[in-house]
Amino acid sequence: MSFKSTIKKKLYSGSSINADELYHKVKSYKYVSFDIFDTLVKRNVENPTDVFKLMEYKAGNGFADRRIKAEREARQSLVKSDRKEVTIEDIYSYFTVSERKKLIDLELKTEFQLLVPNHPVIDVYNRCLKEGKTVFITSDMYWSQEAVEKLLEKIGVFSYKRLYLSSSKQAVKRDGSLFTLLVKTEHIYPSELIHIGDSKVGDYIEPQKLGINAIQIPRYTNNIKYRGDENYSSLRMNYLNTFINNTVPCKNDPYYQFGYAQFGKVLWGYSHWIHDVAKEKGITKLFFLARDGYIMKKAYDICVMDHSIETRYLEVSRRSLRGPILWMDNSFETILNMVVNAKLVSMESIFDGLGMDIDCYQEQLDQYGFHRDTIFDRRTIFSDEKIKQLLTDLTPNIIENSKKEYSLLTEYLKQEGVSGKFGIVDIGYAGSMQRYLTQTLNKLEIQHKITGFYLGVADFYKKNEVDGIDLDLNGYLFDFKHNPLAVDCRSSFVGLFETLFLEQGGSVKRYARENGRVVAERYPYEYFKDGKPTEDYLKIKEIQHGAIDFVSIASADPLLSEFKYKSIELFDGIYKTGTDPNSYDLKLFADIEFYDEGITHRLAAPKSMTHYILHKNDLKNDFLQCRWKIGFMKRLLKLNLPYQKIYLALHRLR
Repeated sequence: MSFKSTIKKKLYSGSSINADELYHKVKSYKYVSFDIFDTLVKRNVENPTDVFKLMEYKAGNGFADRRIKAEREARQSLVKSDRKEVTIEDIYSYFTVSERKKLIDLELKTEFQLLVPNHPVIDVYNRCLKEGKTVFITSDMYWSQEAVEKLLEKIGVFSYKRLYLSSSKQAVKRDGSLFTLLVKTEHIYPSELIHIGDSKVGDYIEPQKLGINAIQIPRYTNNIKYRGDENYSSLRMNYLNTFINNTVPCKNDPYYQFGYAQFGKVLWGYSHWIHDVAKEKGITKLFFLARDGYIMKKAYDICVMDHSIETRYLEVSRRSLRGPILWMDNSFETILNMVVNAKLVSMESIFDGLGMDIDCYQEQLDQYGFHRDTIFDRRTIFSDEKIKQLLTDLTPNIIENSKKEYSLLTEYLKQEGVSGKFGIVDIGYAGSMQRYLTQTLNKLEIQHKITGFYLGVADFYKKNEVDGIDLDLNGYLFDFKHNPLAVDCRSSFVGLFETLFLEQGGSVKRYARENGRVVAERYPYEYFKDGKPTEDYLKIKEIQHGAIDFVSIASADPLLSEFKYKSIELFDGIYKTGTDPNSYDLKLFADIEFYDEGITHRLAAPKSMTHYILHKNDLKNDFLQCRWKIGFMKRLLKLNLPYQKIYLALHRLR
């Protein structure tokens, strides 16, 4: 953005418009006049001339400069005439005859695609009509009367008494002549009329000179608080940022706004990527895996209207898929590789992964000096002889439980049509669910070819490529299988990232028969206490509500998908929140509880520095178990440090 444009934006910027406050200012007036552009409607670009830059994609390089020059020359020609406004035909008279109609049509089409209702002002407009006020539309614009009427109809503006347009009336707001014409034609006193618009001169100063009351509203408003790419010199990001700001519904909930501005665009981009890869690979059936796949499927079904690809929601989990195959291979290493994911592992999470009730094995735990809260370090657990012996003693129980679960799992998979060539969609990251599913289908001798669609494929995916299994894994944000130099962009805030996707239901535990069908048996939902939703539940629900609203609105936009945004561009806001949180981000997310492998922790809730000075081991344990490590460090130290670099340095030393 140029220096001049920056200054102009600051001069015309203001806080978001409050419809109630604005209506209160016009309530006592019988007649109300509204400007159109940047008042009743907003463009999804930073500057009006950006329209011409967008047109260049179809009109050819150099068009924007030609179009700007043509309008400048057309306006200069007015000096030699008795006319006060140019028309769109005047402007395009500086182009060749063969170009004119085509380019006029393209400009109007592009404008119509860019223009969206300015909801607070539209609300005031409709309230004026409801209260019996007489409404006029008054605008300086070179469009034809017919084109402007179609625009007003498109945004839902009806029932105005008359349209006063500079191009058709040959009078303009910027010298007051259009307002003079209005009051004269309508036979009203200037003091009975109030006008609303964004221009300092045309909408505020000039009408007041005539005795007409006026309200200047900000041309640029910050309707949403979010971390986004502010590189407005890039047309693609200019459009995306302005689109978000202009279209966000009037809701002040910060979690909804985060969902709309940040999470929604990731879901939107991910959905289109899934569809593109699926079409390329000839996949006609997609299974979205519980629980993270619930919101993904919802977004995909909104974004993609392609009935040649069937989508289904498959109620599976790591727990429901790994337990049933342990009877095939229940070695100590296999069991631990299946149930050990976090850096610190509790005894309770091991039993949970095996599908066994830890309370039924207290005698065995006592024998080896363990209890349900015993914690193991992932780096040393594989050499721990006591845990190895305990699991060896429990092998008959593990096998018995596994076979029972295996029988019901196979029935469920057959019932849901899990066979042939299909894709599975999940958050990621190493393809463990895909591995378990592959092993189960192999054992059942069910023909299959599985393609995995994941938000990311991590560098440890090879641990699941065992026994000759070569997994077809594909990552949206990062993909170490296809690019060994990829960067895992969410590793320092895994818990924060995964919280966004959580279905409002408990994790799948195992399967049971019910009314002739096999159904998923769920764990109690973590975010319900005493039968009531927790505050965290309501926060996550609002995030997802905002995200789905964005997906719905974005999917209806004819231009947004044409930019082919890169995944990292759409992820940028979440990445900044996760790796460089400000105090607002910490306030929103740090105390949200995160549940994983049977353990509950708040995302970033360190104890005091004094506590850690006195209890150094607690610092290590709390940090390792924390699932938003950047948030943990910043909340603890309260300093502006390069926390992501510190985290990466610590990660390399592990």
